[in-house]
Amino acid sequence: MKQFRARTDFETARIQAFLREAGAVLRGDTRPLLSFDEVRRAARLEGQSYTGLKDVPIADIRGSVGRPNDFDASFLPVKPQLRRRWAQLDEAMRRGEPVPPIEVYHLGDVYFVKDGHHRVSVARHLGWKTIPARVIEVKTRAPLAGDMDAAALLQAREYVDFLERSQLDRVRPEASIAVSRLGRYDRIFEDILGHRYFMGLQQYREVSIAEASASWYDNVYKPIADLIREYQILEHFPGRTEADMYLWITARWLELSRAQKAAGPAEAIADILFETEGQGEGPNPPSPQVLALLERWLGPPRRVIELPVKLVRRATTPRAEPDASSPP
Repeated sequence: MKQFRARTDFETARIQAFLREAGAVLRGDTRPLLSFDEVRRAARLEGQSYTGLKDVPIADIRGSVGRPNDFDASFLPVKPQLRRRWAQLDEAMRRGEPVPPIEVYHLGDVYFVKDGHHRVSVARHLGWKTIPARVIEVKTRAPLAGDMDAAALLQAREYVDFLERSQLDRVRPEASIAVSRLGRYDRIFEDILGHRYFMGLQQYREVSIAEASASWYDNVYKPIADLIREYQILEHFPGRTEADMYLWITARWLELSRAQKAAGPAEAIADILFETEGQGEGPNPPSPQVLALLERWLGPPRRVIELPVKLVRRATTPRAEPDASSPP
């Protein structure tokens, strides 16, 4: 009877896996169990350390070492040949028999099962919230967190490539350059190469990539990032990162310079803020005359971009002509 129930549990779990996958296909959200090998290749393994035995939340176990196709993203069994071992464990765990701890890698917010796939699958089916596990903490060159979907892995691979070319993480370990779209690390690396070129001209010598990366971070990127934080620029642009804004600001800086206008990081930020303030249903961007008036009364662009949005709108909205009957 117990064996029959265990086999029934297995078939029920497989049906749930099928229905879950079918629903995911219809929704266009087919996320398989994460593969540790793929994640390791993308983010580049740097080291690992055993952190001991602990109870791990089963909901956070979303990856596998070597068996990502045997179970679905919820650790429900997919292949019929898993039945025998799965049913044996189901029967034993229902009786309350102790099971050995599983072994997992911990990377970011996700645990990857190294040993104990069946135990995780049965425990999840039985409604367990946690499971004992021997945890191995993994360090990667590119930080990973969250869903670790295909886009995140591509982003990690690009970041690793950027770090290997620039050596930025070696010369400035505190640096964290995050972008929201693919392809932007190449643009940042081009900036480093340009910075290296001008360093060589100024110093009459060959400048290494590592040295140029450190100088670029200290003298170009960090001052702009400090401005972004000081003026809380990211609050105006949800979904963008500091590195995204760095690219936007430096591009606008170059545009202003080519137009023979006052150019610099603060001027570029002010120009971007005034431009975007006029989008949608808000007022149009201020004219050069209005901007000059604001600068004359409020000081240089650093103070202009401190203006609250309401004040900017008030300054850029045409005033109505006074009524002749109203007092002067």
